[in-house]
Amino acid sequence: MSGPPDFDAYYRADPDPWDVGGSFYEQRKRGVVLAGLRRARYASAWDPACGTGHLTADLAARCDRVVASDASATAAALAAERCSGLPVAVGHRALPDPPDEDGFAPDLVLLSEVFYYLSDPVRAATVALVDRLAAPAAELVAVHWDGAPDDAWLSGRGAQTELVAQLVARGWTQRIHHDDEEFLLDTVTRGAA
Repeated sequence: MSGPPDFDAYYRADPDPWDVGGSFYEQRKRGVVLAGLRRARYASAWDPACGTGHLTADLAARCDRVVASDASATAAALAAERCSGLPVAVGHRALPDPPDEDGFAPDLVLLSEVFYYLSDPVRAATVALVDRLAAPAAELVAVHWDGAPDDAWLSGRGAQTELVAQLVARGWTQRIHHDDEEFLLDTVTRGAA
């Protein structure tokens, strides 16, 4: 692969190119993500690849504040509209750029359907950024389709395996591994078991 997909082109052609709002796969995946959260409430969450903001809006019900962004300006605008009136700030930025928030230390980080689209150096920088920004008792939830997108650097399984291994090597602990028929979900927390 020579570079990231043109996500803006996807969202300009169709405001919901992966049918996140309508497909049972997406609805079920969001339900499993929410059911897998280890706490009832979080002070702040970071969703750095929010897409159309469907899962971001769901997270807002469990978080005092959500900071979300997307590499696509079109998707970020759609997410901002969807999350209007919720405790959500949405911006346009691509990983590994950090949120534009001084002192931001999320206790929940969500990497959903994004890690496999990042090049090797961007994946490494993203893991380093998560490790640097996250609160001392932070939880990271990663969820990816268990397939191999044509325009991605890794398969979903490869992305999940790499992400968890890199965080564990930095002292995080894997808490949940959910191997579903169509997607994989892993939860890792900062600190020892």
